[in-house]
Amino acid sequence: MFEAEPGLIIWTLVTFGALLALLAKFAYKPIVALLESRAVTVREDLEASENARKEAEALLVQYQAKLDEGRAEVQKMIEEGRTVGEKLKREIMEKAAEESKALVKKAQEEIEREKKKALMELQGQVAELSVQVATKMISETLQPEDHEKLIEDALSRVKEDYAKIR
Repeated sequence: MFEAEPGLIIWTLVTFGALLALLAKFAYKPIVALLESRAVTVREDLEASENARKEAEALLVQYQAKLDEGRAEVQKMIEEGRTVGEKLKREIMEKAAEESKALVKKAQEEIEREKKKALMELQGQVAELSVQVATKMISETLQPEDHEKLIEDALSRVKEDYAKIR
């Protein structure tokens, strides 16, 4: 079925050689140039993608750094707000305590003034009653029962005046 014929083999080799020579002269250089340009393009694309990847990584690092800075700044602001709030709270509490002490002191002073005023009025009334008793004693001759009655009246008036002041 397959027999080797020497003429066919020679012509096949001649045709193959001629085709190879034609391809080498006309097609080999353009194909090699095309493949080399394609290799250069692929290499450039790989380098560009590698550069883009490196830039993306650098941007990611920068973004992470800025994000960390932002978080630290927010934390710092929160702490400052907390500190300011505590300080304001302390100042308000101190001011309220001072005002409270001032009001208590003022009230105590007012009570003391009123007490002194009441005592002075009481002393004036006691002196007046004493003068009235003395006048009655001088104007009348008193019996021992009258004497006791005058003293009891004077004492009851003093008690009534004292009760009114309280």
